[in-house]
Amino acid sequence: MVRPVTRRAFLHAGCCAAGIAAFDGIAIEPSWLDVAEHDVPIPRLPAALQGFRIAHLSDIHLRALGSVHEKAIDAIRGLAPDLVVLTGDAIEGEGSLGVLEELCRSLAAPGREVLATVGNWEHWGHVPLQRLSEAYARAGARLLGNESVLLKRGVSIVATDDFCSGNADLRAALANVPSAPVRLFLTHAPGVFETLPPGAPRFDLGLAGHTHGGQIRALGTAVWVPPGSGRFRSGMYDTAHGRVYVSRGVGTSVLPVRFTCRPELPVFRLIAG
Repeated sequence: MVRPVTRRAFLHAGCCAAGIAAFDGIAIEPSWLDVAEHDVPIPRLPAALQGFRIAHLSDIHLRALGSVHEKAIDAIRGLAPDLVVLTGDAIEGEGSLGVLEELCRSLAAPGREVLATVGNWEHWGHVPLQRLSEAYARAGARLLGNESVLLKRGVSIVATDDFCSGNADLRAALANVPSAPVRLFLTHAPGVFETLPPGAPRFDLGLAGHTHGGQIRALGTAVWVPPGSGRFRSGMYDTAHGRVYVSRGVGTSVLPVRFTCRPELPVFRLIAG
């Protein structure tokens, strides 16, 4: 005979489930880094760029180096990427500039370039952009704004300031884009990809963050994403100008919680295709 579930038993089970979910969201997932490797086929890729690796850090929201940051540093050291990019929301205030330098020094290696863009939190936290740029430079990294640059290895970079806070300037970023066999587009809030003019040059891979993948998901769906996200949540998307990958990011914002949405370090390998 099957006994009916009492109201007390039902409430007890619900409380247990809520407690487990809260423990997971606060104590487990925020430091449970997902290192996700992706191959990116590039037509007519030169042999010199075959296997070129790009590690993408976004939305670190750095206050102090914690276990999730140490895991990211260890993964980057092990995978030995040629390029590391930080696509905004690295810090929320000027007081974190020192720990940002410490992080970037840990990411540096001979022959490796480290590039960064600005996110909405650097603006909202009133971080002086000159001091931010200087902090990156002291650690061997380079902060990019609304500009295009050519890397030593022959990779063209288009970068914008943050779209969410209204600081992206596509006209400046797309002016005089260097010609190269590989073009990357770096930005913070992915909604900017929906505003590219029809005549904008194509790119092989766009990288953004900002969404945190929702940070808290219910039944696999983001409960909420911030303004400036557009149609993007996380993962790879096709756009009119090229493929875009939106990272779930490393840190947390507002609430120090992640639920069914682990922090992420995506690493991309260029291959001929």
